Amino acid sequence: MTLQEAHAATGIPVNTLRKWARREAVPSYLESDGELTLRMVDLAAVRERAEALGRPMSTAPVEPRPDPAPATIAEPADASASAETMIVPVDAWNKMLIQLGNLHEAGQQLAEARERAAKAETEVVFLRERLAEVRSRRTPAPEAPGPKKAPASPEPAAAPEPVAPPTAPGETRFWRYVYRGWRSRRR
Repeated sequence: MTLQEAHAATGIPVNTLRKWARREAVPSYLESDGELTLRMVDLAAVRERAEALGRPMSTAPVEPRPDPAPATIAEPADASASAETMIVPVDAWNKMLIQLGNLHEAGQQLAEARERAAKAETEVVFLRERLAEVRSRRTPAPEAPGPKKAPASPEPAAAPEPVAPPTAPGETRFWRYVYRGWRSRRR
C-alpha cells in the first residue's frame, strides 16, 4: 500500500514511513503510472517495525487497493462547459508557467534598472550643481565695467625669511616646499 494508506492504517506519520523505506527498515518499491510515482510499503513490515520500536499504532481497518483502471475522459455535465473549457497537456501548462515566471523576473529586473537609472540621473544633476558651485568659488567673478581705478603704488617686496638648514636628507624637500609655498602666497 502507499505511504498515505499505511499512515491511515497505522497512524504513523508519512515522513517516518518514508524514512523507514529509504533506510530499508521496511521493504518498499516505487510504482509509477506514467505521471505519478508512489512509494509502496508492506503493511505487515510497517507494523512489525512499529512494534519493535514500541510506537503506538491505531487499529483502523484496511481496505484493499483497487487495481488501476485505464483512465477515461468523463463527458461534461452540460454542453456549455465543454465550449468554454479547454484541455491543456501538463507539459505545455508547465512550460507556460515557467515562461510566466521568467517574464515576472524580467519585469522585476527592468523595474530595478529603471530605479538605478533614476538615481543616477539625480546624482548627475547634483554633481553638476556641485561642480558649478566649486568653480564659482575658485575663479573670481569678472568685474563689472565702470570707471577704471588708478593702479596702486607697488608695495616694496618683503625679503624672504631665512630658512633653517635641514638636518636630514628627507627634510630638504619638505622645507623647500614650505619656503616656496609661503613665497608664492606673498605675491
